[in-house]
Amino acid sequence: MIEVDGKKMLWAESMTLASLLQGLENIEFCSVVRLNGRLVSSPKFTETKIKDNSKIELLPLVAGG
Repeated sequence: MIEVDGKKMLWAESMTLASLLQGLENIEFCSVVRLNGRLVSSPKFTETKIKDNSKIELLPLVAGG
């Protein structure tokens, strides 16, 4: 099991951040993810594997000035 924004989800051995995000519904564009306390940006999503018992926070794109 993994935890995504406080919700428990099933984990798969080959799961990456990119595959996780593709499987989620109703999410805004996510440019950064916090994986077990470490920030990962979108260019690294396809190569970043998720381990079992990981905690993931989706951080939406924020713009301002």
